[in-house]
Amino acid sequence: MKALLAILLSFILTILSFPQEVDNDIQFGFGVSLSSEYSVYNFSSYLEDWNIEALPVDMANFSVIIKGSFFRFEPSVGYFTMSSDYSGGGYTFERSSSNIRLGAVVAFNNDPIESVDFYYGVDFGFIFSRSSYNSSISNESTDKSKTDFFIGPAVGGEYMFNKHFSLGGEINLNYISIGDYDSEGESSGWAVSTRGQIFIRWYVN
Repeated sequence: MKALLAILLSFILTILSFPQEVDNDIQFGFGVSLSSEYSVYNFSSYLEDWNIEALPVDMANFSVIIKGSFFRFEPSVGYFTMSSDYSGGGYTFERSSSNIRLGAVVAFNNDPIESVDFYYGVDFGFIFSRSSYNSSISNESTDKSKTDFFIGPAVGGEYMFNKHFSLGGEINLNYISIGDYDSEGESSGWAVSTRGQIFIRWYVN
């Protein structure tokens, strides 16, 4: 994984070190998006294997865009949280979880069709998760965290209303290597997810 990130970083630095005449074509921008991700998880232990289909996760995202004539680099951060609680019959419990998705897309631009710019590349990054649980019956209280790594192809496009404003969408198919929660024993897991998003972008130059 470290070797892959080193290769991607070298690729990005090589692109950004192009001569000045190419740098003049580079645009910088900001974007906001809403995404929905559907995942199928596979877990393994020394006893058995099992699959879990997760409910779609809706997430708000913020991104920075570096867009050249032939390439683009888009680091982004997204946040999702959920909570539930129950109280009745002298029993209460509370459960909450939060996820931070820190990733980036490295992609090549296809030839634009009229005002639509298409691109294809790689989406990769980390998901930092934290979960807490409190129960009044067992006086149990847990607070645990884990880190997942994801990578997969990305395809997207944006309609340029003008040089500085666009509306578009992106589709990702990711493999996710699932980390262990702090309190878990020996187990391993992975997931395959499909993720779609709709975004608005503003370019400053």
